[in-house]
Amino acid sequence: MRKTGAGLGALGFTLLWAGGLAAASQEDAPHGYRIAQELLVGDGTVLEVLEDRRITAQLHAQSWGSGLDEETFDESTDSEHQPQLEARVRLVSDFGEVLAEQALGYPLAKVEKAPLSGLPYPAFFLTVDQTAPLGTYSGPATQILLPTQSRLEPVRYRAEDGKQHPLVMAQTGKAAWQILPSASGATESIAQVSSAPASEGDDFVITYRIYRWVDGQWIASSRQQPGYWDMESEFPAPSAFP
Repeated sequence: MRKTGAGLGALGFTLLWAGGLAAASQEDAPHGYRIAQELLVGDGTVLEVLEDRRITAQLHAQSWGSGLDEETFDESTDSEHQPQLEARVRLVSDFGEVLAEQALGYPLAKVEKAPLSGLPYPAFFLTVDQTAPLGTYSGPATQILLPTQSRLEPVRYRAEDGKQHPLVMAQTGKAAWQILPSASGATESIAQVSSAPASEGDDFVITYRIYRWVDGQWIASSRQQPGYWDMESEFPAPSAFP
């Protein structure tokens, strides 16, 4: 049984890497998994990332952003008899009860405290490495979690048409995002730039999108213009975003 309790909760937002965990903590992992990360939420609960036990911390670091398939595993493992497991994220109480769990669809993931100020609840970035072996339109995708409010449901934003969508930021060969500073006391904005072929012809268009925290919700604004942007380009100046 895990014992984080109030004592650990008082430490605030503390990151514990699997390499420094006690053996008993790893015993709480489901069959075939290792606890790759543990992050204290601040209310006594723990946010965990689970990965295939054959993915060591070193292999995770080496494979991040370049794709990982079963051939990457060392030949001495039994990977040929066991399919690669997708990463999972879960929220665990201080007594070891799993409060929520979500499969992530890909083998590599990580979580960190979101450096966003002025929000009413603790926010975390969950990043899933969706990098494909070939192509420049795939890569790590980051979403925002509010574990104390929505468990593991990703934060949603209101688009310009009024519809709600999951807020996911892409980091690929043709997309990038940054946190933009805001006025004192205000929540930082998140800027996303991307380029893709135009609907007609061989030209490209650049999309500038920004997410702002307004009246208790995330709201997106965007604009497009002809042009091309990729990872070799400078990230646009804040004035480029609407």
